Amino acid sequence: MNRHAGASIPLAVARRLAALALLFTACGGDGLTGPAAESCGPGPYFSALPVPLAEINAIVVVGGLGAPGHTLPTAHAGIALCTVGTQVFALGNMQITRLRRVRYLVSPNRQGVEDYATEFQVCRDVSGWFGHVTSLASTIPVPQNSWRDCEQYSTPTERVESCSATLDNVSLTAGQPLGRGGHSIELGLMGLDFGMRDRRVNNFYLNRSRHNPDTFQSICPWEQFEPSLKAQLYTKLTDPGRPQMIPAGEPRCGTMEVDVANTAKGVWIVTGTQSVPGNETNYITLANYPYRPQDHLALSIGPTSLGARVAVVPRQNSGRLNRAFEQISNDGLIYCYGPDAAATTMSWLLGVAGANTLRIRQVSHALGASPCLQDPSTWSVTIGVSLER
Repeated sequence: MNRHAGASIPLAVARRLAALALLFTACGGDGLTGPAAESCGPGPYFSALPVPLAEINAIVVVGGLGAPGHTLPTAHAGIALCTVGTQVFALGNMQITRLRRVRYLVSPNRQGVEDYATEFQVCRDVSGWFGHVTSLASTIPVPQNSWRDCEQYSTPTERVESCSATLDNVSLTAGQPLGRGGHSIELGLMGLDFGMRDRRVNNFYLNRSRHNPDTFQSICPWEQFEPSLKAQLYTKLTDPGRPQMIPAGEPRCGTMEVDVANTAKGVWIVTGTQSVPGNETNYITLANYPYRPQDHLALSIGPTSLGARVAVVPRQNSGRLNRAFEQISNDGLIYCYGPDAAATTMSWLLGVAGANTLRIRQVSHALGASPCLQDPSTWSVTIGVSLER
């Protein structure tokens, strides 16, 4: 969940999870029993809330943007909890198939903390996971000497160790305890990550090689609840970074699909750089603001030289100020964005050059002196940063 979320799953771990998901859904020999082994209908799949509604401070969208830590659309949603040690429950009939133990070896606010991710299968095609489970229910055995595939990886702010273990025949029904979440209010560690995958889904990306395979089949968890529970959950929908912005518009739960070919909209990486698992600081994402997709835009900016933040601006469908990204092509023009109400002395100039090149420049300025208020003939991106698809 943006600020409260854990480190992104590293590419190697994600590939193993993706392979595991395919193994689970293969015909025969998958180790699944009961409902988890059956073909999936259209849903909804869940008849119980993950935590009591009164313990939910906020829920967030899938595809959230939180640069520089989560510059790319985040492949999971999440819950901000109210109380340390909040009990977490099974959402429906599910089989716990795998545990991941996460230790934060170096961290500014959780060094020495250990928590768990619980992988579960709902039916043959649909699976999910909870992250930052602080302790597990007694019905879920914690392996003592069978942790495997341990690896360490780094994010911009942390060094993390991740190990995994496969479980057999651990089934839960709706409302049964799964564990507890919420580590510390003082440290800001009250988030419970919640991800879902559907192997029948194939999210669109212009350059799939730049993305974690875990994102290709990511879906919105909140849409998988029966209607009355879904309505209750959506009353809690909030952008933790902008709680004053009331969510509105569709898709209500956000989206992983932001790329539009031959336009500025979508994911870009600094030219000549490589993807580094867990580090998204070389990326920017230009997309509709996921909490108000019809009337606001979001610039999720990883590079420090460009401001390293998320800027949210009103969406315009004409002109060259805050123009909708999918309406900008290789037209030889420069467009201006900003300032953001939360960063009143920053604006951005950008333009598309060819189908796969973007130039962008961050401009620092005095309050009320944005270049967006000046004549477009004065705009330039020649000293900006070049990015590619």
